[in-house]
Amino acid sequence: MVRLIYLVPLLLALGCASMSAKHSRTLLMDRSTGETKECTVRAARTVLAYEEYEKCIKTAEEQGYTVWSQY
Repeated sequence: MVRLIYLVPLLLALGCASMSAKHSRTLLMDRSTGETKECTVRAARTVLAYEEYEKCIKTAEEQGYTVWSQY
């Protein structure tokens, strides 16, 4: 029972920490055609990789896509 008392807050803290992490994948959709486009961060997760990721999203939005989901 004592283990359970320590385990529950730990799991809650880990869950909250994972929700505050930066997202690394975005799915965009052109609502008029139904086409989708995906932007992802490279495995290295460097500052440059995130800049390219943000540029991909911006370019797609300029083409008429809207953000469908981010994870």
